[in-house]
Amino acid sequence: MAQKLKDYKKFIFFSIILISLGVTFTNTIDDVPSLGVVFIAIGGLFFIIGMSKKKKADNKSSD
Repeated sequence: MAQKLKDYKKFIFFSIILISLGVTFTNTIDDVPSLGVVFIAIGGLFFIIGMSKKKKADNKSSD
């Protein structure tokens, strides 16, 4: 059976993928290193959103 991920885990997982792609683009592709920086920034934004959602879910479950 497939198990559904919680909402904040999706955001955190997606952010890790974007950050790793950004690091790869920055270091390996010499033509567009700015694309890697953009991926890292967007990944960081998604990470912050995911951690905020996790904090809200933890607060809701503890109440």
